[in-house]
Amino acid sequence: MQRDPIATPTLARLYLGQGHVERARAVIDDCLARDPWDGHALVLRDRLAARSEASVTIVHTGDALRLAWNAVEDPAGAHVVLVAITQSGAPIATWVTSLRCATAIGSREIALPFARGSACACIGRVEPAGRRTAGGFAVLTVARPLSWP
Repeated sequence: MQRDPIATPTLARLYLGQGHVERARAVIDDCLARDPWDGHALVLRDRLAARSEASVTIVHTGDALRLAWNAVEDPAGAHVVLVAITQSGAPIATWVTSLRCATAIGSREIALPFARGSACACIGRVEPAGRRTAGGFAVLTVARPLSWP
C-alpha cells in the first residue's frame, strides 16, 4: 500500500478542524506507518479514539435559552455547562450553570440570565486522574456560541 507523502499530524489537524474525521484518521495511520514513534501523531490518535459523537445546541426562544443534547454516552456522569456573558455597563458580567444530562437525548430551557448577551455550552464529565492523564473536566462536545438582542 502506497503511503501519502504529505501525511503529517498538521494535515490531520486541518482535516479535524474541517470536520473530516475519517480523513484525519487515515492521515494519522499513514504518519504512524512511516514513524510509529511520532509523538504528535500518537497524541492525535489518542484524541481521535476518545472522540465523542455527542452534540449540544443552544437556541434563543424569546425569554429562555433552550439547550438540547444528543448521543451522550454514559449520560449519568455527564453535565451540560452553560456560560453566558453580557456587558451592559463597564464591567463584563458572567453567569455559569451546569446540569446533569441524565439521559442520552434531552433538552432543558433556562431563563435568560441577561436581557442581552452571548452564551456557549459544552458537555463534559469529570475524569479521575489516571496513568496517562491528570484528570479533571473532559469536554465531549461544544455548542456553537449564541448571541441574543
